[in-house]
Amino acid sequence: DAFEFEARKPLADLQREDMRALGRIILSLATGSELTPTDCTDQTLSQCEQYVGSHYSSSLISLAMALVRPRNMTNDPPTIFDVAGMVAQRAFDELSAAQTAVDRVDEALAGEYEAGRTLRLLLKLGFINERPEFGVDRRWSETGDNYVLKLFRDYVFHQADGNGRPVMDLGHVMTAVNKLDAADEEKIVLASRDGKNIIIVSFADVARCLENAYGELCDGSVPAPDMGHVGGGGPRGF
Repeated sequence: DAFEFEARKPLADLQREDMRALGRIILSLATGSELTPTDCTDQTLSQCEQYVGSHYSSSLISLAMALVRPRNMTNDPPTIFDVAGMVAQRAFDELSAAQTAVDRVDEALAGEYEAGRTLRLLLKLGFINERPEFGVDRRWSETGDNYVLKLFRDYVFHQADGNGRPVMDLGHVMTAVNKLDAADEEKIVLASRDGKNIIIVSFADVARCLENAYGELCDGSVPAPDMGHVGGGGPRGF
């Protein structure tokens, strides 16, 4: 602008130059060779048209050639509004693909998040149930919150049919753990292995027992060795 201050071009001329430059950019990207204004001879443009036409869609070559070699009465390239109309369908296709990709990422993140919550619950149950150092103390696993958790562990993982055969139902496991995570008020029946003791509790009751027992276990635990902060802190980090 400083060099051409006295010969400043009208806005319409600058806009037409921008549209031609856009066409050269499209052809440069499609052919892998930079096109300058002096390169846009009929022979070069014909070669570009042939190459792009054999590798890309007809709509792309039509757009690019309309920009760099307009064939109308005024010899003017399309305006930005014309270009927007020509690429509208492709733009919506790209937008739809982007939204689909975002949805897939959200689903993957949600799956990882849910898997992490499930893992934390299973780790807590694993830490609490029938610890060997408390083997001589039957109160640890046979009374109070810990007994409820022991029976709940059997309810989740040790289902059996009428003939005593194991039932390997992953759906039942995931449903039970998810309801435990949500502290659902649904009632379930927990029975001891000999069938002499039966307890009716809700998932919310089991969740409360789990937190109480895990907190008690953490209070009496020794600090874990420093492993470079792997796992994000102490046991209460769960």
